[in-house]
Formats: sequence, C-alpha cells, structure tokens
Amino acid sequence: MMPELNFIEAYKRLQPTAERGVIEARNKALTEIVGKLDMSQMVHLCRLAFNLPYDPSVYTDWFQSPLNQPDPQFFVAQDAAEAGRVATLALRHFVSASNTRVALTVLSASYAGKRSALDNGELVAQSRDVITASAKKGGMKAPSDKIGLRKASDVSKQRTDMTNGFDAGHTGAFVDAVVQDLQGGTDAAVTALSNAYQALRRDNLRLAEETDMLWWHVGDWSNILDTPRTSIPKKSVGLVSGLDLGAMVSVSPGPYGAYGILKQALGSAGDEVASLTDAVSGLEAEQIAQLALPKAPDVFPVLTALRLAAAGGGWVDAFNAQVRDAAGVKLTHLELATQAFRERVSLTDIGWAK
Repeated sequence: MMPELNFIEAYKRLQPTAERGVIEARNKALTEIVGKLDMSQMVHLCRLAFNLPYDPSVYTDWFQSPLNQPDPQFFVAQDAAEAGRVATLALRHFVSASNTRVALTVLSASYAGKRSALDNGELVAQSRDVITASAKKGGMKAPSDKIGLRKASDVSKQRTDMTNGFDAGHTGAFVDAVVQDLQGGTDAAVTALSNAYQALRRDNLRLAEETDMLWWHVGDWSNILDTPRTSIPKKSVGLVSGLDLGAMVSVSPGPYGAYGILKQALGSAGDEVASLTDAVSGLEAEQIAQLALPKAPDVFPVLTALRLAAAGGGWVDAFNAQVRDAAGVKLTHLELATQAFRERVSLTDIGWAK
C-alpha cells in the first residue's frame, strides 16, 4: 500500500514558485473534484494529464468550476499546463489509494509508457506499481477468518430497572435495548459475511477467467475472430491476443497471470518490433470490424486505430492526425499485446465496451 498523496507537497514539486494562496486554492478544489468522479471522467483527466487534445467544454462543471471559484482567472481552455498538473495529481490521488481501475486506465493512456504525464513520470510509475502489486496477490482469502455475532452488550441496568419497577416504560426500555443489540450484532455479521463473499467471488471470477485464458492459449484460438491464432499474420497476432484476453475480463484489473499467458502465447515473436498501424493493416476488413469498438476514445491508441480502420477510407492519415504522438512509435509484439489488453479491460471498466 503506497502512502496517501500529499497534494500540497506534490504540487509544490511541480510548481516550486507557486504562492501559498494558489496552492491552498488548488488543494481545496482537488478535494471537491475527486469526491464525485466516475470512470469516464478519469479518461478526460488523462487527456489533460498526458497533454492530449481536449474539448474545454467537457470540463466546465466538474473540473473547471471548483478551480475557478477560488481563482477566477483559471480556465481550462486557456491554461492547459495548469489543468494538466491538477488532473495528474487528481489521478495520483486514486492511484495512491491503490485503485486498480484508475491505474489501468492511466497505463492504457500512457501507451506502453511512451507518453509522460506532467509530473516527471511519477503517475505512470505509481500506476505500474499498483498493477504489479495486484499481480503478486496470493491465493483466495476472505477478509475475515471468523464470522459470527459480536459479544452481547451489557443490558443489566435496563433489566434491573424493569425488575425493580415492572411497568410498560421499563419493560419497553429493556426490550428495545435487547432488540437493538441483537440487530446491531446481526448487521455486523451480515456485513462481514457479505464482504467475505464478495472477496471470494472476485477471486473465483479471477480464477475462472485465468482458466479460460489458459485454455485459450492451449487451444490456439481467437475467440473474437473465431479463427486459429496461427492463421493471423505475425505482425497482428500480438494485438489480437491482447484484445482476446482483455475481452474475457469482467473484474479489473484482470487475472494475475494474464501477462504471463500473453508472453507464453507470443513466444520469441514477442520481442519483434512493429508499429500499431502495421499491426492493424495486417488484418482483413472483416476482422477489423470484429475487433473494433465504436465508443473507443482517442486516448487509447490501439482501439482508436481499429475504430478508424473499421470506418474505412484513409484511416492511417486520420489516425496520424488524431493520435500524433503514437503514430510512429514502434512497440514489441508483447508491448502491443499488453497495451491492447489494458485498453480492452479499461473500456469495460468505463462501460464503453458495448
């Protein structure tokens, strides 16, 4: 568990000359911002944090307003750098709390670590640490080894009062005390049981998904394309493999063995290098249509390339224009597979996979 983010300290590292009043205003605004964010807004924070193209109107109510109230001179449209710094620290707030869904979204937006946020790499490094730590988790274990009713409270005073003065008032007080104690103990036991069930359920889902992935590897079959993986062009098989496994995940960040399975599935070819546009171009139009997701945001390069390619026409030019910082980047097949896996899982987290 990494330490909780100290916003003031982190902000001063990014803006050493900032005045005390500005720092306090930013800190107050951040507290309001992080208190009501959903996963789709995390994607918009990534746009600012990684200095990607953005629409200022998207941020008006939930991001700009809390910052603008104490600082009327702040506007997202006019100060992308400051907006990016605050967005970066907002994301680090969640990553510092070991929020794997946010950490995975950050890694997806970082394009295999090729993009840097506006904090000298700390956001991406911390996100990677969170996902790596989740992969080191041990076997199935409920949060409590024992679940039972708590020890009964002392109601001797109410019982004595009822015995000494047996009337409706004293009797009612005694009965109420006993009932409330029993209900409180029952509620605590049900909460503990529910927490244990949810923890074991998540582990069961993870194990089931991991088993499915192992059979996927052994069976040499692409579930999405409904074809043997050996029939997929070598320059495209990493991309397809990552999306295949990512589509199997229902509980973020996915089974802990997924990355090892991808490595084994790709073998020595995983170290070979290819561009994203080459990997997509190696697929047939029908296959691209099966892999593409219409709601994929341009923050995620792999899914954006597929979405544009599925639309047809000069998609490479459109991709180069929309995702300029990723267009010429070369990745190994394993890096591309990992990136595709993370993007696909993140899209499920956000709710845009359908």
